[in-house]
Amino acid sequence: MDAIVAMVYALILVWGAAWGSFLNVVVYRLPAGLSVVRPASRCPSCSTPIAWWQNVPVLGWALIGGRCWTCKAPVSLRYPVVEAVAAGLTLAVSVPWVQAHAGVELDLGPAIAGALCEQALVLTLLAIALIDADTFLIPDVLSLPLPLLGVVVAVFLGEPRAVSWQAAAMGAGIGGFGTLAVQWGYSAMTGREGLGTGDVKLLAGLGAWLGPAALGPVLLLGSLQGLLFAGGMAMVGVRLAEERGVGSLRHVALPFGPFLCLAGIEWLLLGRQWLPQLQRLLGA
Repeated sequence: MDAIVAMVYALILVWGAAWGSFLNVVVYRLPAGLSVVRPASRCPSCSTPIAWWQNVPVLGWALIGGRCWTCKAPVSLRYPVVEAVAAGLTLAVSVPWVQAHAGVELDLGPAIAGALCEQALVLTLLAIALIDADTFLIPDVLSLPLPLLGVVVAVFLGEPRAVSWQAAAMGAGIGGFGTLAVQWGYSAMTGREGLGTGDVKLLAGLGAWLGPAALGPVLLLGSLQGLLFAGGMAMVGVRLAEERGVGSLRHVALPFGPFLCLAGIEWLLLGRQWLPQLQRLLGA
């Protein structure tokens, strides 16, 4: 059984890395309004189609030495990093499902369904984070389906995921309308936009997938990690503020979506372990 589980984990890593390769295409083409299906991958510098062996996740980049095989233009290290991160996240969300359903008689149905749903969530969040970091925009085609899909998944997998369809619907409502009210209030008081509309849609999706109890921790974690990132940027160079044309780092515009996505993934991986313990402590 141990050998079978190890083989399953290896296959999941390969599966996740392959989707990471596709995410690189999505992140590059979707904001530009291009098809993510056609044409086949090609070098952005010389437009030479990329051979299949050069497209092997992570290894392909190493085989070509980080440069286009034809024109020798540099290929960003981000490509293999995204593939590796996608593989790691795919495995991380799958491990609890495999462990819960692996036994003498492996119950494949719930394990496959639960793992695939959560894999889709973390890969979508990874794509949203990268696109928002690049463009300060969260594409509706990625964020708008999340609340509905979260409720649908809760209908079929609510008990194993510990998020009922009622909790999913409530989380979507609080995440969407609640943060929309915060956005409006902040804008009315300060004259500046705090949360973007894309962030509101993203929070509605996170509320549906993770439940209403996750929204507070996700917002807190996202905000703290955003502040830490801004502080780190300030330490390496205050010129960031000058380049953005503002007099203070307090008003430097940073995309919030990547930090919300990171916090959502953190809660998905760890929050279900923290929440029961917190509830027991509060009950005690």
